[in-house]
Amino acid sequence: MDSYTPFVSVVIPTLNEEKYLPRPLESFQKQTYKNFEVIVSDGNSTDKTHEVAKSYGARVENNTNTTVTMARQKGADAARGELIVGADADTRYPIDHLDRIVRHFENPAVVAVGSGGLFEPKPWWCRLGWKINYDVIAWFYRLTGIVLYLPAFNLSYRKSVFKKIGGYNTYLDFGGDELDILDRLKKAGKVIYDPKLFAYPSSRRAKEGFWRLMIKHTLIDYYGGYIVAKIFKKPLIKGKPIR
Repeated sequence: MDSYTPFVSVVIPTLNEEKYLPRPLESFQKQTYKNFEVIVSDGNSTDKTHEVAKSYGARVENNTNTTVTMARQKGADAARGELIVGADADTRYPIDHLDRIVRHFENPAVVAVGSGGLFEPKPWWCRLGWKINYDVIAWFYRLTGIVLYLPAFNLSYRKSVFKKIGGYNTYLDFGGDELDILDRLKKAGKVIYDPKLFAYPSSRRAKEGFWRLMIKHTLIDYYGGYIVAKIFKKPLIKGKPIR
């Protein structure tokens, strides 16, 4: 029987990411799985993001709307792959990342696959906090088979199912490419949490300090903004990503 080697589209949303973008692009150049493309969905960067992306052979899609959900939607629309792999501009991926993802999709019942990430050693509280978070998610999944949360930088899905459920709700900003899409994918079929599929994000989100990250960026911008947008169908609380 022929091996399952679907064409895969990696989608990376960007906005002024020239400093970090080589991390994922170098990672994907080294993948053991070769049947894929990389799409950089850019929201009007004013730095050298486009030049960096093209220097690694990535395809750049310009997106006039700078929200991350719109960027991921634009990338998914442009994707030629059967499978879409979500990635982030500040994240490194193991050389077998795509191989491991594709193997899960050999099961036709699987609609999405994901995992967490191991952050940089400093600051220690960022790395430890997210490690505990993903350990709890893995433990709960082993017990119940239910995926509580998947970060957008490590969430992959079948494009056919993604289109069937209507893609991202683009009126959402933060949380739209994680909480909302995960909830709808789970209703469409089997979602897998693979604890060995870890990625390696930067800890730049922690540079403003513990309390500002927890209160401003997490409670207010992320969860507050998500809940309010779900109610009113438009983003009323707008935060800026930390870079």
